[in-house]
Amino acid sequence: MFTVFTIVLYAVSAVLAIWSIVETIRNRPAGTLLLGATALLLLLLIVQLVLSIVTFGSTHGVDPLLYFGYVITAILVIGLAGFWAFAELSRWGPGVLAAAGLTVIVMIERLDQIWQ
Repeated sequence: MFTVFTIVLYAVSAVLAIWSIVETIRNRPAGTLLLGATALLLLLLIVQLVLSIVTFGSTHGVDPLLYFGYVITAILVIGLAGFWAFAELSRWGPGVLAAAGLTVIVMIERLDQIWQ
């Protein structure tokens, strides 16, 4: 993977997770900005998928099913969490985003391990 892009993914995921935890503690539903940050992370993960497809031919020893399974799962997790947070008007909308953000951080780390 690309080091700078991986750091950006970590940063956006961490900001989303921390922000969501704070909103959950404050007992507030997910606002427009928090949902926008979720959409940004989703967009970045889709860019990751496209970059991975474009550069996959130059890699050696990377299992495509495992790698792309992680990328697609991360996209689905954050997309479904964003939809859930949009629909859930209680404190648990941001709670779901917090869990998804932490999950995506772990998945990004695993993607980096697989790629190398």
